Amino acid sequence: MRTLLLLVALLLIIGIVLVATGVVNLSRDSNGALSVTTENVTIGTTPANVTVPVVGTETRQVDVPSVTVGNAQANKQ
Repeated sequence: MRTLLLLVALLLIIGIVLVATGVVNLSRDSNGALSVTTENVTIGTTPANVTVPVVGTETRQVDVPSVTVGNAQANKQ
């Protein structure tokens, strides 16, 4: 039940935002009939130049853990 109420509230808020921002226009004519007009909405991508951080790798010699077994053989990484 809570989920249904939350969904209805969310749809109501989305509707209010769409009307408030002008994406959807509500108007009544002289007969009292409701007219709904919407603006053109386009969804897609546009090319843009952005700065992207680049991660590089390099080889370094570091100390790594090793385990000595009973016969003195080490586990080399």
